[in-house]
Amino acid sequence: MNPFARAVAQSLTTMSAPEGVVVAISGPWGAGKSSAVNLVRHHLQRSVEDGSLVIVPFNPWWFPGSDALTLSFFQELSAAIGPSLPSKLRNSLAALGQGVSAVGAFAGAIASLGSPGIGDLFSKGAALLGRASKQERTIDEEHRQIAKALRERSKRFVVVIDDIDRLSPDDALTIFRLVKSVGRLPNVIYLLAFDRQIAERIVAERFPSEGPSYLEKIIQRFFPLPPPVQTTLNQLVVESAVKVMGDVPERQVARFWNVFHDVIAPIIRTPRDVVRLVNHIATGWPAVEGNVDRADFLAISALELAEPEIYARIRANPDRLCGVRQQNDGGRQGDIGQEYDELLGLADRSERDRRRLRIALRRLFPRLDAVWGNTWHAGDEWRRDRQIASLEHFRSYVSFAVSDDVASAQTIQGIVEHAADGDFIRNELVRAIAEEQRGGGTQAALILNELRYAAPDIAEGDVAPFVATLFEVADTLDVDADRQRGFAGMGNNQLRIYWLLNRLVQDRFDQPAREEIYRAAMENASLDWALDFAESCLAEHTPREGRRVSDNPRVSEAVARELRDIALRKLRAAAETAAFSTSPKLISILFAWWRLNGSDAAEIRTWTDEQLGSDAFVIALAADLPSESWSFGAGWDGMGDRVQRRTLRVNLQPLEDILDTARLEARVADLLEGDTLDEQTRETLVLYRDTPRGRHDIGRSGADEEDAGD
Repeated sequence: MNPFARAVAQSLTTMSAPEGVVVAISGPWGAGKSSAVNLVRHHLQRSVEDGSLVIVPFNPWWFPGSDALTLSFFQELSAAIGPSLPSKLRNSLAALGQGVSAVGAFAGAIASLGSPGIGDLFSKGAALLGRASKQERTIDEEHRQIAKALRERSKRFVVVIDDIDRLSPDDALTIFRLVKSVGRLPNVIYLLAFDRQIAERIVAERFPSEGPSYLEKIIQRFFPLPPPVQTTLNQLVVESAVKVMGDVPERQVARFWNVFHDVIAPIIRTPRDVVRLVNHIATGWPAVEGNVDRADFLAISALELAEPEIYARIRANPDRLCGVRQQNDGGRQGDIGQEYDELLGLADRSERDRRRLRIALRRLFPRLDAVWGNTWHAGDEWRRDRQIASLEHFRSYVSFAVSDDVASAQTIQGIVEHAADGDFIRNELVRAIAEEQRGGGTQAALILNELRYAAPDIAEGDVAPFVATLFEVADTLDVDADRQRGFAGMGNNQLRIYWLLNRLVQDRFDQPAREEIYRAAMENASLDWALDFAESCLAEHTPREGRRVSDNPRVSEAVARELRDIALRKLRAAAETAAFSTSPKLISILFAWWRLNGSDAAEIRTWTDEQLGSDAFVIALAADLPSESWSFGAGWDGMGDRVQRRTLRVNLQPLEDILDTARLEARVADLLEGDTLDEQTRETLVLYRDTPRGRHDIGRSGADEEDAGD
């Protein structure tokens, strides 16, 4: 573009213009005509500075309507050229414009441009042109005087008029008429910029007999824009994207370029495409900065601008695009491919377009490799970098806001950077419990989920103190709001901590290093978590029906027993003060005590017998004992349930060795007969009393004692 602009500028400064000249930069919309004009003006600057040339910019968009355009056109000329004229002619251009615009039929008089110059114009409009302007001279005389004065001077004037093809047809024709007729003056050069095809179409609609010759009579030289160089356009996009979004992290560079060349580069064809894309990301990026992948954000923005129909279909079908395709999704390969072509609006595209768009979409959504190819992906590697293929992060790309389903990148990055700071981590996680999400649950669950994928980013030396803090606050994090039950699925924050530990410790350290980390963490671990973790470590060394011993246990069997001893020590210390006697997880703690104690119930039974004298203990048991199951009703004639039904049961049988269940029932009855209970406590005891006894018909997997309470 720069060599082209330099050549045009050189032509403007050296060409002979005794009667004025009109030249035009032509090119399709978005090809960079305005940029070329600006570069031409840049290369003319030396002539401007030495006083041999004056640039006169005229923006026709500001003056809609033939009369307004005409008057403003001559006013602009007067302001630029007037100072170079003799004093008695300095107002002549403005007067000329007033005279011309005052003639209502002027457009008709100048409609024909069959011969060069302005003679035909004046002969056809003789009656009009004989009328006087505000000056004493006629329009014809005014024009001749101005032309004579300009011809005697060496200074030239370049009048720049851009975007003519974007005017209304009438206004565009007015501009062409003006520069051809009354505006044609010695040493005045018009530099026009427009799409020649559009201009010729406008002319053909108004003057069918003229055709291309109309513009050829007006314009002495066309300068067609050189076609844009793709590598230059690519470079402009990348440089601008980096200014907006920052540098791409080193480990993401290869994928950035893969996405760029397969998705973005085929869409960028003109400088206008570059400008539109850069403006688009500049306005959208601040809302999602750090919470989306740079390459994917740039790519989906490009698709939104260039392929709005496909973008709309992507936005409407995240469940069909994100994650991985399962082998049992059904359908033959060819049928699935055709189905996705129709789903995404590719079926009616040309074969070339369809092939290009399939490649682009496969690059963004690897799941499609199994639709239009034969590559099957597994895992969730896209989530770590918050790519659009991750269902949890998809919404951030299409709503320009961080998805409600994920923790913000800033939050996760802060935890990663301060992983060794126990106070920071503790405060951050406890604060997150108080932040309820619009869709249910707390921010804590989202943080634990996201940390699984950020685990490799936590420095190796920070892992041990981070795990110690996690063990310390685990019970605090295990809130009911983050439990998923029934048709919503199964999960809680304890499970999320285990998933995090798998990525953070199990996948990164050998067993001796893991043992050191876990020994230290267990010393200050919260009680219920310590019991659960110790049991989990022992279970990896204990074969059970349907489950074999782990090939890669967290710790050795000897260390697992050490962890059990730590957990029991904590439990007995807490039992002495009845610290957990009103815990919402009381039943779970009692069973863990029993199992870790080698199924020796005597110690536990002694403790529960003592505690049954406490109303608070009885109420805590009654609150924790009702357990739930979820099932679908089959119905008749296939009309079964669309949602699962919740069923409550109280199963006391597994508790009989460690709890006097008959006494518990009597204590509940006594409390209900009294009148000292508040409404909520009474409702808790009534629910316990009225819940059917026995096991669930469709129970949860595991030991019988798990059926005794949630």
